[in-house]
Amino acid sequence: MNDGENDVEELRARLTEAEGNLHAIFSGEIDALLLADEDGERRVYTLRSADAPYRALVERMQEGAATLSVTGDVVYCNQRFADLVRAPLEQVFGASIGRFLPPAEGEILRAMLEHGSGRYQTHLMLNGREATEVQVTLSRIVLDDVEHRTLILSDISSLARAQRENRSKDEFLAMLAHELRNPLGAIQGAVHALTLMNRTGEPMAQRATGIIKRQVVHMARLVDDLLDVGRAVTGKIVLKRGPFNFAEAVKSQITTIASGDPNSQARIDLVAEPVWVHGDVVRLEQIAGNLISNALKFTRGDGVVSVFVGREGDDAVLRVADQGIGIPADMLPKIFELFVQAHHTIDRSRGGLGIGLTLVRRLAEMHGGTVDASSEGDGKGATFVVRIPTVAAPKAGTALKRDGNGAELMHAFESRRVLLVDDNHDSREMYRAVLLAHGHDVRDAPNGEHALALLQGMTSAEALDVAFIDIGLPGGMDGYELARRIRKHPRGADVRLVALTGYGFPEDRLRSKQAGFAKHLVKPVEPDALQCELSAVGRRAS
Repeated sequence: MNDGENDVEELRARLTEAEGNLHAIFSGEIDALLLADEDGERRVYTLRSADAPYRALVERMQEGAATLSVTGDVVYCNQRFADLVRAPLEQVFGASIGRFLPPAEGEILRAMLEHGSGRYQTHLMLNGREATEVQVTLSRIVLDDVEHRTLILSDISSLARAQRENRSKDEFLAMLAHELRNPLGAIQGAVHALTLMNRTGEPMAQRATGIIKRQVVHMARLVDDLLDVGRAVTGKIVLKRGPFNFAEAVKSQITTIASGDPNSQARIDLVAEPVWVHGDVVRLEQIAGNLISNALKFTRGDGVVSVFVGREGDDAVLRVADQGIGIPADMLPKIFELFVQAHHTIDRSRGGLGIGLTLVRRLAEMHGGTVDASSEGDGKGATFVVRIPTVAAPKAGTALKRDGNGAELMHAFESRRVLLVDDNHDSREMYRAVLLAHGHDVRDAPNGEHALALLQGMTSAEALDVAFIDIGLPGGMDGYELARRIRKHPRGADVRLVALTGYGFPEDRLRSKQAGFAKHLVKPVEPDALQCELSAVGRRAS
């Protein structure tokens, strides 16, 4: 073979090798090339596409991703997108995106495609029916000088279901509170009536009414804590802030607790120094009340509960220490968790739902503060310390007002004409007895229609002063609607409307105000609170 033939064969072999290399490159069998430059230095050149990692990311992401034409046809989609619309990939490519979304939302989709961006929540369509709930996010991109749209489908069905369940839970708790507060209101009214009738001071009757009254207060506090802790952990409590002396708030709670259980053998040793904070007086009283009540509950016999409130550095400090059963070391890190209880006994002698300390911690945090617990172990007592940022005391002569929950009670000495509307017979009967015992003229009704009929039958000389109205009335007319109708009635324009209800959420109070109620009282209602509203009639012009 001559030199020319050798050269041809060599070229043919090199060409065959090059074709093989190109085939291997195109088929993805080669990841890199090792080449020598003119200086003999070897260099490595990778053959993977620069966008390979991003393609892998898109293919493996948990959201459905698609590239659309400006008219809404699917140019590309990942496997997750095909899974969400429940169609094979080959059937999704080239299909209109509108095929997978509700027809009624065509205008929304067209507007988003035209604008090039947008986001909304909807349901995917499967065999003409709504299926998975998704969030649709669309944005504009340019590929090789051609405008496209990227579309992301996020499966939010679990989130939406959780939100619905949370709303249902809130509605259930509101209804539970209403149903519990109604009988508590009736019991409290009955206790007051028994107290008024027991003029002879018979000891057994006094003890019985005292027991009932204390248990009503205890039940009411449990209901309030149950509702508040749910709202606190979800951020739904709104604080009504103002400057006040924290020491006075703690003293007020101790007085309330002591009067609620005069037979308690434990003693409260209080050291109170003036210290001012900017916070919600009702919520900070709630913190003090929970901690002091717990300390008394867990203190045996004639033990001592030590309470200190005052200033330490830049903090207002509340320290509650008891000589009770203590807290095991393994429980201290989780004592503030929801539904956690340090001691479980079959007799449940210590009671509680495991929510009070969770509420204390959340309320302290909402005030920019902290709460800590310490104990040396079983039988060695426990100490709780709350720290809240302090503020300067107001200048002398500054008048501080408390909200409706802390208003001074004024007893009415004049007889008032009262309309009492409540579908709970026992509650209505007991509140009526209390009002009659104080010399008031009372008309009562079980529903809105009956109440309006009573109002219509009154003469101008029988004009009402106050109407106490339950919100959850039967018969298609709730308390809000009844209030609006009374306000529009010729004889109802000047009536003081007071909601008397088991619904106590902030939104319930707002609805009461919008319906024309002057006050929103949550059951069980102390007789003094009724008297306060009756006496307020004479102060309407002020």
